[in-house]
Amino acid sequence: MLFNSLSQNTKQLLAQLWQHVQQLPLLWGKPMVFRHWLLSAHRAQLVSLALLFLIPFAIIPLIDFILAAIFSPVTEERLFGLIQTEEKNPYIDIIQDFTFWSVWIISSLVCVVLFLKHIPDTFKFADDTMQEKIKQADRLIHSNPSQSVLLYNSARDWSLNDANESLLDTKLQSLNIALNNAGNKNPVKPAATLLIEPEEKTEKAVIAERYRIKKLIGSGAMGNVYLGEDLRLKRDIAIKQLSPQLLNDEHIIARFRQEALALARLSHPHIVQVYDFIEDDGFLWIVMELVTGGELEDQFSDNNPLPQAQALRFAVQMASALNYAHQQGVVHRDFKPANVLITDKGDIKITDFGIAKLAQSSIHTQLNSVMGTPTHMSPEQANGEETDLRTDIYALGIVLYQMLSGALPFNGDSRTILAQHLSKQPPRLSEKNKHLSPTLDAVVQKMLAKNPGDRFQSMQEIIEQLEV
Repeated sequence: MLFNSLSQNTKQLLAQLWQHVQQLPLLWGKPMVFRHWLLSAHRAQLVSLALLFLIPFAIIPLIDFILAAIFSPVTEERLFGLIQTEEKNPYIDIIQDFTFWSVWIISSLVCVVLFLKHIPDTFKFADDTMQEKIKQADRLIHSNPSQSVLLYNSARDWSLNDANESLLDTKLQSLNIALNNAGNKNPVKPAATLLIEPEEKTEKAVIAERYRIKKLIGSGAMGNVYLGEDLRLKRDIAIKQLSPQLLNDEHIIARFRQEALALARLSHPHIVQVYDFIEDDGFLWIVMELVTGGELEDQFSDNNPLPQAQALRFAVQMASALNYAHQQGVVHRDFKPANVLITDKGDIKITDFGIAKLAQSSIHTQLNSVMGTPTHMSPEQANGEETDLRTDIYALGIVLYQMLSGALPFNGDSRTILAQHLSKQPPRLSEKNKHLSPTLDAVVQKMLAKNPGDRFQSMQEIIEQLEV
């Protein structure tokens, strides 16, 4: 009966150990969990350390002493017993080797078993850690989505089953779509586009008995942009309409009014001029200058940068416009090539201050909310922190980097780009364009410093560097 009981327990132990052995590939595939398993198995570590010292310095000498007593030397008598000699037992070497290797093998197996028996505790810790990170990410998903992205991504490092992987993929995909929608008003054609396109369905409405709509020229999440005509001044204009589906959202309406207010206060040769703001028959409209020369992002492409002289001329014009806006208390916070238009004369016009922060406005975006485009978002903006004019300096650095290299400094999906903005230094421009001077490379690197205090502190400083 006792033998049967011991046999059954041995079988259960071996079955458990085999199950743990089969779980090893899961641990190996998750470096964070594997590292925790090795570092947290304290019993296995102590036994391993003890055996490492005891075997050579105590156990082996003790075994040698016992074996020497058991296998005593062989006595031989010679010359009729007058001479006696002792020789080592011929079996002692074989027994010592066998015992030596047996001790090391058994000790190693004991340590392996102790490590394997710690696997269930590691799985529980990994699951608890993953669940805690998911809870934290869920709590921050509205107030700080970029941090939620990092937490969900970190939770993946602790996930050890397909169900959790699927759950996290779903959460990340949903958040990725939300971030893209927040940053890219229209993935195909941004709402900032004021370019005349081929003939589309035309609306002949007249707004405020003055502005006639000719045709749709742009569309995005915030609404539509139309080519229009000012019937009094007899000139073409651009008319931006807030989407009717958003008219019930007071926050969105406030943002739309804020854009009109921000732009109306700005009068600069490199900023799109706002002519009028209209609330008519339940609709909201902004009437603005029409720019027909194209978008900045159409001027360069992957591995096809702008000539350095042209890129610097554009950068100085953009810095001049943003410097003027900053002096008026306006921070753009969504500066990117899609919001930079080119006039027929080849000059810059900045538009779409739709999420601008007015320092003196009573309308403020929610603190710790992430607004902007991930590819051009400053680290503090990606982290949901308070932003100032140095956020625009970082974004201008990204745009200048694009113009000089033909590529973004960071690539990937939204969560990957946000993480790189927070932690990774962009490749130096000189690695992509060997013809650039080290001085210009250093200027761009300073604009892209992670810490706002390490960047230039005003657009005027950048202008002085680029005009040298």
